[in-house]
Amino acid sequence: MPNIRLMVLDYKRRANVTKIRSVFAPYMPVTIINNNSNIPHPHLAYPVDVINNERNWFCMERWVRCYEYDEPYKLIVDDDLLPHPSLVKKMLEKNLPIVGIYGKSGVKTANAYKDLVDHWNINSKVDFLVGSVILVKQSALNLIKDDIEKIGYPRRGDDIIVSYLLKKYLKLKFLDTIGGRVLNLPELDVGLNKDPEHFNMRWKVIEQFKKISH
Repeated sequence: MPNIRLMVLDYKRRANVTKIRSVFAPYMPVTIINNNSNIPHPHLAYPVDVINNERNWFCMERWVRCYEYDEPYKLIVDDDLLPHPSLVKKMLEKNLPIVGIYGKSGVKTANAYKDLVDHWNINSKVDFLVGSVILVKQSALNLIKDDIEKIGYPRRGDDIIVSYLLKKYLKLKFLDTIGGRVLNLPELDVGLNKDPEHFNMRWKVIEQFKKISH
């Protein structure tokens, strides 16, 4: 899978990222984006590129960094999930501008984030994709580059923002999820969802961006 670059954001989950890297480095180049300035990652030989940030730029950083690499596909993987390479192959065969393994529907009728319907690891149509594992064409990301630069680095909702921007520019009503083999890795109590305001913050992002494609 030489046309894909793995983009994995690390925040205090070094062991998880090491596992993800070891599985995918034989198949594709890997970029590790370390948002924990207190513990820098050691720099590694090709095909692994390590970026040690001086501060936590949160999750939008993984999308911003996609523009620095030429591979036509970017594979976005959360640092608490390990997809099997066969899943990535299935995603690639879909030949979609963007496809993930997790999404949400029901935005039009929901009054809060908890009202949304989960679509986890199944073939489905969704209103937006939720982080986890996403394969996206760089040509699609190029359409939203200016928007991403203007938005900057929000603390929540990077996946929601990218989903709605791509729906707008690609004139899509829904996005696709797919099912396949994926392993859960330890969360280690550092996930953003540990914040009691996390889902309220994500809902505010939905309310802001759903208007641009509905």
